[in-house]
Amino acid sequence: MRRLTLLEVQSVSGTLVLLGGLLLAQVHTAANDDLKLEVRRLIRQLDAPQLAERQAAENRLIEMGPDILDLLPESSERVSAEVAERVARIRQQLQHTMAESAGRASPVTLEGQWPLSEILAKIEKQTGNKIVFRGSQQPEGSPAVDPKLNVDFDQRPFWEVVDRLMDQAELGVYTYGQEKAVYVVPRPGRESSRVARASYSGPFRFEPVMIHAQRDLRAPSNQLLRLVLEVCWEPRLAPVTLKQRMADVEAFDEKGRPLEVDAPEAVSEVFVTPDSMGGELEIPLKLPPRDVQQIARLKGTLTALLPSKAAAFRFDDIEHAKEVEQRVAGVTVTLEQVRKNREAWEVRLRVRFDEAEGALESHLNWIYDNEVYLEDADGKPVARPTLETTGQSENGIGVAYYFGVDGPLDDYTFVYKTPALILSKAFEYEIRDVELP
Repeated sequence: MRRLTLLEVQSVSGTLVLLGGLLLAQVHTAANDDLKLEVRRLIRQLDAPQLAERQAAENRLIEMGPDILDLLPESSERVSAEVAERVARIRQQLQHTMAESAGRASPVTLEGQWPLSEILAKIEKQTGNKIVFRGSQQPEGSPAVDPKLNVDFDQRPFWEVVDRLMDQAELGVYTYGQEKAVYVVPRPGRESSRVARASYSGPFRFEPVMIHAQRDLRAPSNQLLRLVLEVCWEPRLAPVTLKQRMADVEAFDEKGRPLEVDAPEAVSEVFVTPDSMGGELEIPLKLPPRDVQQIARLKGTLTALLPSKAAAFRFDDIEHAKEVEQRVAGVTVTLEQVRKNREAWEVRLRVRFDEAEGALESHLNWIYDNEVYLEDADGKPVARPTLETTGQSENGIGVAYYFGVDGPLDDYTFVYKTPALILSKAFEYEIRDVELP
């Protein structure tokens, strides 16, 4: 019997891998098709003659989870009043479930030995958090270090896993890159353990990075101790606001004596942008007596406003539209009017949340960054606008969009996407053993 050459073995192996990949793709496609068919069947059952059948279909769709959100009929589709009402309830429940799950840490389960690059790729796939691996950069022309590590994680939080890997590989993390991602970079010399420095709460990581003692020589009573925390969140997350009420902060020295918070009525805030995944939080304390050596324990509660998945609102025949209202889950979008304004088409929109949870009080970058465009007859986005605010309230905002499109809008659909819910969640954290300057 003839032995296969190395080239023939490699060819056979490559063919088997390719066939395996094609088979997995076919299985995945078939599963998606089955899911679509099942959702369609249950949507039809929402209009069944018997109440029990309608309720059973609604319950089953909710049980199927947020993965079916994109398969539900859009608010602009023509369905019976019964189906529309039940789909609205289903969508709101699933959006709420998704927003709630976004507030939990992404769990990582991984056991084995691989190069760090493979471990990070597996973590990215499990969690949806983008990780950019740069490794320990060597002199120019040398390859980056990619150490092989033994790992054993069972449902451990994302940030804890990242920190343990970085400690094991003696690497560092940078969270302010061009992409919204965790960048793995060389570790500064003699940097202490990342795990030892951190506190974890849900999808957030807290770390004390700076402490300042301040004495005003002209006003002796004006003495301040400022603790600066770096707050990072998982790249998949897009918080609207992050706030810390000083009244919710408790601090103690090494002898268990309380440290007084400066301005307990104040609220500190982490500056958040749509592309950021980290920022600084300042905790102001009264400067303690000189015999105090450290902040032995500091407890706080970060309040985060978290958006649900964006819902798409589609408006046809927009040139003649006036006060056309669509509702999905906890948000109502009203197309007020469309008119020609000099060289541009002006589309006036009103967005109202059932509970904005204060998301419209100050920073509005998140809502200004909502996706909005005109779509042509082939379903392709063809024009993106400039905008201006036309009104604002506690739970709503008015925006005028200006599209530079020639001719009439007969063949265009106006598409607007916004989170369907804004959820407020509290995350408790505890910082320990911060030495005073």
